[in-house]
Amino acid sequence: MEQKEKFPYEIEDGAIMDFVDGKFMFVLKDHAWSEEEIKMLKKVRIAFCFTNDLAIFVLEGGDIDSSDFYFNIQECDEKDRLLSQEILPVEMVLVDQNNEICLKKSGAFSKEESTKIKDFLKRQSEISFMPGEYDVNVSGMQAAYEPYELLKYEQCAITI
Repeated sequence: MEQKEKFPYEIEDGAIMDFVDGKFMFVLKDHAWSEEEIKMLKKVRIAFCFTNDLAIFVLEGGDIDSSDFYFNIQECDEKDRLLSQEILPVEMVLVDQNNEICLKKSGAFSKEESTKIKDFLKRQSEISFMPGEYDVNVSGMQAAYEPYELLKYEQCAITI
């Protein structure tokens, strides 16, 4: 039996994302991933959306529900690295209950798309959010829109 690679961070079940190690990392953790689920994720589309000073990535693939990931550059530990990179890589990882990687897909936004994303994130970095305001804004967007409905604010996308 093939030894699976361990995911380096302990996380709870669900979907999380961040900019770490010079890339946008999207992690989906579930109890288990079936062969059918993994096969259906041969192509994954990640759209970058921006509205109301909120940066949102929408991940779509196979028959999994669209997932929305809100990103706040002001809370990013690698903000300077992100804004200085010419190309913005992405990685999508499926992790099981044992924290083992079941699927890993990588790609990168084009130079033009990366510039567009960085321009929106620079704009977001200049916003003065009151304490708790960002979280209230995110909650409002999540209450108003299903993830797939956010695609009307799409600025660019990548398929990996």
